Amino acid sequence: MKFTIEKSVLSEALSSASKACAVRSTIPALEGVLICLKNNEITVTGYDLEIGIKCIIKPEQAVEDGEIVVNAKIFSEMVKKMPSGLVEIASENDTVTIRCGSNVCDLMGVSGDNYPNIPELKKDISFEVDESVMKSMIRQTIHAVAVTDIKPVHMGSKFHIENNILSVVSVDGVRMAKRTEPVEYSDIDFVVPKKTLDEFMKMLSDEPNEKKVTVCIDRNQICFSKEDYMIISRLLEGNFIDYEKIMNFEEKSSAVVNALDFSTALDRTLVLNTDKYKCPVICTFDNDSLHIDIKTSVGKMNIDIPVKYTGDKLEIAFNARYMIDALKNSECDEVRVDFTGPLFPIRIRPLEDDSFVGIVLPVRSK
Repeated sequence: MKFTIEKSVLSEALSSASKACAVRSTIPALEGVLICLKNNEITVTGYDLEIGIKCIIKPEQAVEDGEIVVNAKIFSEMVKKMPSGLVEIASENDTVTIRCGSNVCDLMGVSGDNYPNIPELKKDISFEVDESVMKSMIRQTIHAVAVTDIKPVHMGSKFHIENNILSVVSVDGVRMAKRTEPVEYSDIDFVVPKKTLDEFMKMLSDEPNEKKVTVCIDRNQICFSKEDYMIISRLLEGNFIDYEKIMNFEEKSSAVVNALDFSTALDRTLVLNTDKYKCPVICTFDNDSLHIDIKTSVGKMNIDIPVKYTGDKLEIAFNARYMIDALKNSECDEVRVDFTGPLFPIRIRPLEDDSFVGIVLPVRSK
């Protein structure tokens, strides 16, 4: 194998693909990236048997096709530290040579035959979503994914399509987040691991554009692809919680509040919370005012902010960090906060629509 390519292009592809490489593995090849040149295309692949990332890039000059596996961390760092400009990559007898001007480095590799095959997905079940919309949906819900759970299926986000509406839902036992958008596809649902969504989100742009992301499902595998970049992952299996039953309650009282003012006030209380944010804040809603109170071993604080409140006086306690996450991820100026009682779920949603719904479970106040 031999080709010449712009250093920055190769470095970016290596950085992306190496995120799917195993840190330590009984299969040494999984700690490396597979570099393959074929038909004037370079494919850079990282794979740890659970998640795989492929980047397709174009060489400036392709001399000889071939493939080789080389240690991801070392190869990526060496290319990154080379001078700017064109680099020449060549492999022979399981040795990779990096040449950039007068700089020459040889690294040991292994044959591409030792690299496990990444599953090839059929495209029978696939749909498209705008790039910026997909990133927004993941960003607004991923904070509520369970880090550890007796049900591993909750360690990912559920994608559910019904009546041409795509919902992305995350739960972790004490909070939930749901984001919806219209799509052109029939009914389907699946659960994607958080690690996959983290890496996928990094490749997406925040800016509105006409680019599309393709989502392809095949048995227990999923593939997200955008232009010359794709990420393949196993899906999580199991029975996801019945979130609709929890989210769709009939409120007995509600408050309209400025999301930034509320989250900023709650953020101040975290300064006094030295026990990893486990001490709850107590909020009292009454007569178009919100009184926030916290008392910890290091001090106490009281804050009042204006709200538009309807219903009987309500005192409710909750984890401030969880409420801040819900308020920030609503991504709107004002939110409506709905209540049934001091020990029932709190619902947060935008005033304009129900495209985002956040749920925070309260705690008993002392």
